[in-house]
Amino acid sequence: MPYATLCLLWMAALLLGCQSSPRLPAESQSLNGHWRFQPQIAVDAAPAQPEFDDSHWPEIRVPGNWSSQGFDTQGAHWYRTRFQWQPQSQSAGQRLWFEGVDYQAEVWLNGQYLGQHRGYFGAFYFDVDTELKPGANLLAVRVDSPLESQQGDSWSLHKTLIKGVLGHHDTRAGGAWSDRGQERNTGGIWGRVWLQPQGEVRLNSQRWHSQIDADLSRGQWQLSYLSEQQHLGEWQLSLTPVNFQGQAETWRQPGQLPAGDGQVTLLIPEAKRPLWWPRERGAPNLYRLQARFVSDGQTLLHSQQTVGFRSIDYDGQLGRWSVNGQPLFLRGTNYIAHQFLSQADDSLLLQDLQLMQQAHINVVRVHAHLLPQRFYDLANRMGMLVWQDFPLQWGYQDSDAFHRDAQRQLAEMVAQFHHHPSIITWSAHNEPPWDADWMRYRYQDYHPKQNEQLDLALYQSLRRLDPHRPSFALSRTAEHPWYGWYSGHWTDYGAPAKEKLITEFGAQALPDAPVLYQLLQAPADWPALPDDWSQWQYHNFQPHETFELAGIEPGPNVLSLIDNTQRYQQTLTRFAAESYRRQKYQPVGAIFQFMFVEHWPSMNWGIVDYRRNPKPGYQALKQAYQPLLPSIMHHRDRFSRHEPVPLPVVIINDHLHTLPGSQLTLTLHQGDVVVDHRQQQLHIQPDSVLALAPFPNRLLTPGRYLARATLHDDHGRHLASSQFTFEVQP
Repeated sequence: MPYATLCLLWMAALLLGCQSSPRLPAESQSLNGHWRFQPQIAVDAAPAQPEFDDSHWPEIRVPGNWSSQGFDTQGAHWYRTRFQWQPQSQSAGQRLWFEGVDYQAEVWLNGQYLGQHRGYFGAFYFDVDTELKPGANLLAVRVDSPLESQQGDSWSLHKTLIKGVLGHHDTRAGGAWSDRGQERNTGGIWGRVWLQPQGEVRLNSQRWHSQIDADLSRGQWQLSYLSEQQHLGEWQLSLTPVNFQGQAETWRQPGQLPAGDGQVTLLIPEAKRPLWWPRERGAPNLYRLQARFVSDGQTLLHSQQTVGFRSIDYDGQLGRWSVNGQPLFLRGTNYIAHQFLSQADDSLLLQDLQLMQQAHINVVRVHAHLLPQRFYDLANRMGMLVWQDFPLQWGYQDSDAFHRDAQRQLAEMVAQFHHHPSIITWSAHNEPPWDADWMRYRYQDYHPKQNEQLDLALYQSLRRLDPHRPSFALSRTAEHPWYGWYSGHWTDYGAPAKEKLITEFGAQALPDAPVLYQLLQAPADWPALPDDWSQWQYHNFQPHETFELAGIEPGPNVLSLIDNTQRYQQTLTRFAAESYRRQKYQPVGAIFQFMFVEHWPSMNWGIVDYRRNPKPGYQALKQAYQPLLPSIMHHRDRFSRHEPVPLPVVIINDHLHTLPGSQLTLTLHQGDVVVDHRQQQLHIQPDSVLALAPFPNRLLTPGRYLARATLHDDHGRHLASSQFTFEVQP
């Protein structure tokens, strides 16, 4: 087995071993397993009572989304589980935790109402000191995940559920604009459920922020707590390396915890420490930060969090991102891991992140939704940057109640996810109505100012809640050019860019034949092309854009259509990515291909299908995203024998080191024959774009050609390469 493969397998095992679903806190009691489930809409509260007979109800796994377990349903449903509990003498009380419920949860313990939570992504808890009893206990949860499409013809312009792409999107089951666009409802208790012992002082929340000054770092850790009385004592803090060899730091300092709801800010002193870096720039060094408040020899409060020391900056004037003061061009992708969050387990997330890094992707946009915490834990360890959207996609109701709910959930997002060093920015809304002129052609009641005040208010909240990260009010339609799919031609990507951020570009492509065959459930006339595309459209295929706008030829059968769509996606992806990279900081500072994987059995924009098989578009992006790229390409792949063939050659270096004495080799092959060969010594500057003379820039005889560009360092070691194929016609 090759050494590189062994290293990859070792890293995968290490990451899974260290970052399988986060362990529950010590002495916690898991309530996961098989619960009773009522798969019919139920509105009364009788199932909350212990004496209610649920023996005739089917079982369902928790954690798990109900549709992923064969319950094709939506609306309000009951969950019930019985469990045994015995008190521990050292515990002052118990806290009942839910990692995530889609969408609204109402909770009863032993018939006593605990409260409710609204929103699919947030973890929440209830203190159950009086409701929990020794011996047998009954937990009942009413979960409501309704369909918004029952609200009228223009429901998708006035949504009220903050579910982003999980509720309404062009890549979800059925597509965005069909009557079936909300099938396979995502409702359910998708996250873990557990009981956690509580001390005399209870930790409610924690906030972490690091600051970098030259090679020195320091931090602030803010803890919010609840205490029934005032305590005097001592803080014992430690900072321990997690994924690298280093010395632990410890501190002791006197402190006090006043009674009631309080906050304390703990300062991590300035020191020279290994920083957290994206993998491209260094090691993603992480620390375990722990704090204990000890009074009279007893630990009253204990908290820990995994953190990194790093800084993020975005210069909107120059379009330039920097990490720890060093510039970094963002080569990104858009990502939805799975339509059911319970299915986005560690192995799936790790596989996807590894595929991204192998394709030289250094940032992933979690597109208009939030993933489970385990994804961000993996991104932290792997040095993958994350652009995080809030789950707003297209149009929402502009009522005061909705605005308040959006503000509450936005604060919940920042509070629960802010500590991840991998997250570099927040964005409040993807293509809101006030920035999406195309909506006027779809909705009769479209208003050009809809959601504008909502988004501006959310943006101000992001700046207040997390002033240490760049934030955006929206991901703008102008940043999503979609040439060659929804408008224009794919060669339009070669025109000078007007935007500094390109957060979506791409095209659809079918998966390979075995996957498509299985997806379509083996039609009897396979591989004949269908007369009716409705089954394909349910799986997100867009025939109008494919055949009319992109101009892709269907060919004689499905096999030819697969090949044609894959070659089109491959061509567009490479041309767009390299064109934008050639415009680094002039004005482009970040690009995001759309979409990385297909997150359900579908046929859409993914360059990796839902079975995690890369399409040719993946290889195109992998070539185009090399940090050091000898880019050789043209917007045409057919030339006449009567015209010179000028292939523009550009050297793009995203590294921060100089490459003196590098050698560029350009070769032109016609079959097995080398018809042109040139070499050139180059002095490649750091973080640069160097345009060279076109190649071969002369007349050629008819035939198929392959042009290859290769870079070696001054010791003859291979650095990077790319190639371009074209045809000269008679």
